[in-house]
Amino acid sequence: MMRSSNIWMLQYLVTLFLILSPCLAHADPDYDTLSGPARAIDADTLEFGFRRIDLWGADALERFQQCLINGQSTACGADAWQVTTNLLVATPITCEVFGKSRYHRNMAVCRNANGVDIGQSLIMRGMAVARTDEMPEYGPVEDRAKQARTGVWAGQFIDPFNWRQGVRLPEHETEVRTWQRETD
Repeated sequence: MMRSSNIWMLQYLVTLFLILSPCLAHADPDYDTLSGPARAIDADTLEFGFRRIDLWGADALERFQQCLINGQSTACGADAWQVTTNLLVATPITCEVFGKSRYHRNMAVCRNANGVDIGQSLIMRGMAVARTDEMPEYGPVEDRAKQARTGVWAGQFIDPFNWRQGVRLPEHETEVRTWQRETD
């Protein structure tokens, strides 16, 4: 039979584990390069097994983001994800890590087996915006995409950073209604 002090210690350890386990689950180990087959979680997040990489310098449209192109609502986020998925077909994918994201994931410049820079390709196709604070050389690529009205530059869209904050085009805002009981 366990003594009360042993039970208290066991409860303490279990509680401590439960408190600390979310912190441990989000920790991402540091590594310099990753290489191998990858899949697209969204247009700018790749997964190598259980390891995730965010693209450095390219902020792609979010997977469920919508845009207006030629006056029509389009699933531009899904289109961006599809572009990334297509670029990952040429394996292995090689990623060189440059920093950490706000989600504590490694951020990297990734290239497919054909040497195509995936982030730069998304920007060139108008499926991502350049984060020139991270990759200044992506700025001219974005400028060319804007001038050519490529991808989302042919219409209206919300910057992915703002979209993640809840900003939407007026056409895509949704009204949230709460149910209220009718009174007599």
